[in-house]
Amino acid sequence: MYDVMFVLLTVLFIVIAAVMILKKMDSKLVFFFVGTAALLVVTFLTGESVLGDNTTGNLYLDVVDVIRTKFISTVQGTGIRLMVVASYVMLMNHMGASKVLAAAVGRVLVKLKSPYLILGGVFAAGCLLKIFITSQVSLGLLFMATIFPILVSLGVSKLSAAVVLITIGMMDYGPNDSSAIFGATEVLGVTPMEFFLHYEGYVCAAVILVMAVFYAMYFKYMDKKEFGNSAATQNAQELAFSPRDYGVPVFYGLFPLIPLVLVIAFSFTSVSMDIITANLVGFFVVFICDLIVTKNTAKIGDNLKKVFEWMGSYFTTVVVLMVAAAVFAEAIKQMKGIDIITGWISHMTGATVIAMIMLSLIILATALLTGSGQAPWMAFGPLTPGIAKILGIETAALAIPMHLTGGIARCCSPFCAAVIAISGVAEVEIKDVIKRNMVPMIAAYIMNLVATYIIFVAL
Repeated sequence: MYDVMFVLLTVLFIVIAAVMILKKMDSKLVFFFVGTAALLVVTFLTGESVLGDNTTGNLYLDVVDVIRTKFISTVQGTGIRLMVVASYVMLMNHMGASKVLAAAVGRVLVKLKSPYLILGGVFAAGCLLKIFITSQVSLGLLFMATIFPILVSLGVSKLSAAVVLITIGMMDYGPNDSSAIFGATEVLGVTPMEFFLHYEGYVCAAVILVMAVFYAMYFKYMDKKEFGNSAATQNAQELAFSPRDYGVPVFYGLFPLIPLVLVIAFSFTSVSMDIITANLVGFFVVFICDLIVTKNTAKIGDNLKKVFEWMGSYFTTVVVLMVAAAVFAEAIKQMKGIDIITGWISHMTGATVIAMIMLSLIILATALLTGSGQAPWMAFGPLTPGIAKILGIETAALAIPMHLTGGIARCCSPFCAAVIAISGVAEVEIKDVIKRNMVPMIAAYIMNLVATYIIFVAL
């Protein structure tokens, strides 16, 4: 009887949170409010402290103390990593280094002969660049300015080109990505680089390779079906662009690569290189090189000031969201509703597959409705270790498909910033973008599940 009650309460609070977010209420406020309310309900029903042995001595004061503990653990751990990493990425955008890197990759891609082979190559290259340019909107718009005109000139429809430039940002992975850092440190308890190289990288590689081929074939078919054989009015050479077009030295395009190269290089030595240290080294290299090039100390000081401002901005937007989501996740965890459901299905044939689908669909639905893959992942991701333990499987088998599903699903959401921005620049309707992208996103979602199951369950 109590099990059914807690399952119903879990569903109720999840639905309340979803409805409030759909009403355009701030996600941070929703997670704080609903999470605190749920913790109070759990405390009232069980008569036990939500802090366990670490109680303050008052059951209801313990609910507030949960928020304090989440703030401390998040800020001193994952939070400071995200603030440093994000500020480095934003500095790269500000200095034009990201544009140079994107243009250099574009110059290589346009040497391919077939328009749709180029389209598949653009997707694969964009997904790789997502490791260094972590903003989906920024990455998509950089490619809009460089690759989009060439794709269209070669005969690819504006619709297909726009969809691919949205989906190059669907993989939230790599040691610089905020949600991946969260997954590594808060869910799997590993370093961001270990999460990237030994866990998520395998699945992402499989999805990227399959989807690059899928996009090339499926969009060639769809363009022919919907638009006929469009002739290119220009060739790629007439629309050639260069990394030299952005007013900074070409070698600045190497700057976004510095942290990842450092972490990978030192992983083969006895020296430990944390992602924060790697980014700090990157800052020093960038500032010194920029000072040599510009001989402008005032500019260096201004950029340094911006770095700290970006850190503060990221704290108020993402780190506080992480704390709020952690409070909500703790409340759902304390209710044990999802654990109870997992226990019910644990003896069923295919229990692991059912759990993978069930949890990833929660993320998928929330991402579609909100346009964000980050918020639902931070809210539900921390539940996976307990569920995996019940099922007797690796946490990664549940966490990875959940995490990647958020990024995949948001590419079909009319509320996603990248969908809105890129559709507008490409002058195509958002509803047409979503319709065209629906089949590929289903394929990517299925591939995500299949690859994860094979790598972390079957093998």
